[in-house]
Amino acid sequence: MKVELLEEKTETKLLLNGCSVAMANAIRRAIINGVYTLAIDDVTIYKNTSSMFDEVLAARLGLIPIKTPIEVKGKGKFLLKLKEMGPKAVHASDLVSSDKDVVPAIPEMLIINLKDGESLELEAETTWGNGAIHTKFTPAHVYYHFYPKITIPNSSVKGAAKIASLCPVDILDGQKDSLSVKSGKLSECILCKACEDYAGSDVISISSEKDKIVFGIESWGQLSVKDIFNEAISTLEEEVKEISEKI
Repeated sequence: MKVELLEEKTETKLLLNGCSVAMANAIRRAIINGVYTLAIDDVTIYKNTSSMFDEVLAARLGLIPIKTPIEVKGKGKFLLKLKEMGPKAVHASDLVSSDKDVVPAIPEMLIINLKDGESLELEAETTWGNGAIHTKFTPAHVYYHFYPKITIPNSSVKGAAKIASLCPVDILDGQKDSLSVKSGKLSECILCKACEDYAGSDVISISSEKDKIVFGIESWGQLSVKDIFNEAISTLEEEVKEISEKI
């Protein structure tokens, strides 16, 4: 299998060449359920005079993505402290960590709005886990689809502008009687076939490459996409090794 980088923005898109659907799904499941990250698991609340129940506050803290550098892998637990007085909007960035590298991945994430006179004091302890234990440990949103194949057999297409306007992801260029795919946009096709349904397959045909898969990863911030992918592959290798030893 050959991996090629297609796009690196808010989410990363990879092109998996020579990859089966089974393999793509195995990687997806390994990312969602098998990659270990840190998350807040134990919360000790010393003072809470806000209107938010302790249980709700603890649940909110548990869902804050915590940066999990590869360098801290295998180390123990980390402590994050919070002590604030209202009026104030308390954000994830207000959590003070015992390690400068283990901090909230989304600093602007709102925890609670404290009114005048309300106060909050607590300690939150992280633990290691993966998505198989709880979804709060899952490091990313992951999806995949076949690499699209668009065929436009005729050089002249009547109503090209109308056909292009039907594309929901705007990858078609229709000028006068010329219809084409915009440069570098082919991988963004979502295979909806809106253009084909309107114009007919003899004008534009939408299909897919069966041995090429677009693989999308949107990290929540605990790990970089590269580390997420590598950790998932390592997890799969360990599982295959374990199975082969038991057979």
